[in-house]
Amino acid sequence: MKILLVSYYPLPHVGGLWTVVNNLSNELRRIGHDVDVLAQTESLSEYRIIGQEAPFQVADIRPHIESELSAAFPNLEAGSWIHTTEVLRYSLELTALALDISKYDVIHAQDVIAANAMKRIKPDHIPLVTSVHGYLTKEIFLVLQGIYPRKSNEELYSSLEYQYHEHLEHIGCHVSEFIHTQANITKEDLIRQHRIPENRFVQFPYGMDIGSFNSRPQQLERIPAATKPVILFVGRLVQLKGVHVLIEALRQLKMVNTNWECWILGDGFEEAIERFTDQMEDADLLSDIRLLGSVPNVKDFLEAADIFVLPSLQDTQPHSVMEAQLSGIPVVVSNAGGLPEMVEEGVTGLLSEAGQPESLAHQLARLLADPSLREQVSKQAEVWARQQWSLVNMGKNTEKLYKKALSLPD
Repeated sequence: MKILLVSYYPLPHVGGLWTVVNNLSNELRRIGHDVDVLAQTESLSEYRIIGQEAPFQVADIRPHIESELSAAFPNLEAGSWIHTTEVLRYSLELTALALDISKYDVIHAQDVIAANAMKRIKPDHIPLVTSVHGYLTKEIFLVLQGIYPRKSNEELYSSLEYQYHEHLEHIGCHVSEFIHTQANITKEDLIRQHRIPENRFVQFPYGMDIGSFNSRPQQLERIPAATKPVILFVGRLVQLKGVHVLIEALRQLKMVNTNWECWILGDGFEEAIERFTDQMEDADLLSDIRLLGSVPNVKDFLEAADIFVLPSLQDTQPHSVMEAQLSGIPVVVSNAGGLPEMVEEGVTGLLSEAGQPESLAHQLARLLADPSLREQVSKQAEVWARQQWSLVNMGKNTEKLYKKALSLPD
């Protein structure tokens, strides 16, 4: 098959989406398929098939798109969140139109915005399937909650930003022949909110190239020297990932146990980093937490850590948890989204209540005080993860999804 993977978002890019797309495209090629990836560049300047020249820059067509938007929506503020999304969405459409996409057998959107765009311009005979890597509507609500902390839930739900993204998710799901989800909770949320028939869903987990992950060459020059047990966080420095919850939990943890230090890996907007740094200072944690930025080889940090933590307010199936399990360190995650489907309490890790720092502090204290518990859950998680996160199975399941969309026998 000739397959086009499409992302509204930039690729390659540090983060889980690129890991998924890169792993999937490599595995599909390994089993004999021809795969292209259409995505934005990290500079946001153009869409292109990775490895090929872009047909044009976003700047070349922006005036035309903005003119059409202004005529259709005169009250839409230029440069606003929605305005920017519309400019990029139409840029993706026009790029796809400029390319010969009629040669593909299947188009596989990697988000609902890409699904929206591709449905409008693709030939009718090419099926469109969509992987939903996150519950967009819930994530947008939490982002808005962080931006407007004084607004009520009702005000946020009725805001233009929320309504706009809810509509994008609704349309993106409904125009897809099949929807791939990794977590059962994501499927249930989409069915409930957008009234999508259950038979349109196909569920299977992500996969990792475990052999390649384990054989990565060490790059130890950036690993700090640790004198205490290390608690490691890996993720974007945003409220959605629960960084503020972690900092408050560590403040509470320090009141009962001071034998630890925390390393935080990841990037974020400058204002977010300043906000978290201020919170750390207020909690008297500046000497206990290290903000280490983004690194090319997380595996080395995982191997140097004693506990992995991810207190997300919403998440689906983060690769950071998969990598921690495969690295043989105990994980503490929140019970948000699909995380409880990755971690069985007391068996393959520990669960805390999402958004509740005292719950997270309690679980971290349990692991710090009980080395035998740390060893037990990490060993059990590693055995489970080696079977669960098979890239070969992900490739086979994705191939079955394409055949189903094409109405071909397995």
